[in-house]
Amino acid sequence: MSFTPAFIVALPHGIAAGMHLPPRPDPVPKEVLARLHPDERAHALTLGGFRQVQFVGGRLALGELFPELGLRRTPVLTNVHGAPEFQPGVAGSVTHKNDLAIAMIARGSPGLGIDLEETDRERPGVASRVLRPEELAAVDSLPPERRWRDTAIRFSIKESIYKALHPFLLRYIGFGEVAVWPSPDGIDRVEAFLGTAEGAFAFDARHYWVESRVFSTVRIRPRVEG
Repeated sequence: MSFTPAFIVALPHGIAAGMHLPPRPDPVPKEVLARLHPDERAHALTLGGFRQVQFVGGRLALGELFPELGLRRTPVLTNVHGAPEFQPGVAGSVTHKNDLAIAMIARGSPGLGIDLEETDRERPGVASRVLRPEELAAVDSLPPERRWRDTAIRFSIKESIYKALHPFLLRYIGFGEVAVWPSPDGIDRVEAFLGTAEGAFAFDARHYWVESRVFSTVRIRPRVEG
C-alpha cells in the first residue's frame, strides 16, 4: 500500500490526490524515487527519515494531478520559506499526516492552501494556543463531546489560510490574525485581522471529512475595493 494512490477527487478549489505513506521512516526505495521528476529526486536524496517519506509522498500525489489539468509535469521544489513552489499559472498546496499525503492544484494565481488534521485523539492546550477569545467562547458553549472536533476544524482551516496567504504576505502569520466560524455544511466563514497596509482578502474556506480526519481547503484572492 505504501506510495500508492489513495484517491483523486475534484473539489471546488481544485483537484486533490491522496498518496498512502509507509508507517516507518525507512529510506524511500529507489524504484519509488524513480517515479519523481529528476529535480525532485535529487532534493529527496538530501532528506532523511519522515521528511523524505513525506516529501516523496506529496510529490507523487502532485504527479497524479498535472495530467488531470492537461499540464506538463514540472518539478515542485521548495522555496526559501519551505513552501512548495509551483510554475506560473498554477496554484497548489501539500499536506501530510502519518500514513497519508494529500496534494491539490488548480489553474490560476497563488492563494491556495490545504491541511489535514487528526480528530480521534484530543490534544490538550491546542484551543488556547490557536483560537481567539471569541472562538474559545464559541467552543466552550458547545456540548463537551463536540468541542475537540470544532477546535480541530478551526485549527485546520487556519493552517490552510496561512499557506494560502503566504505568497502574498511572505511572513509568519499568527493564529490570532484570523477567526474561523465552521458551518455544518462545510462552507466556513473567515474573519481576518491583518494589518491594513497589507491589503484586504476574500476568503473561501471549506472542510471535509476523510474518515476521522478533517481536511480543509482555502482559496483566497486580493479584494478589490471600490
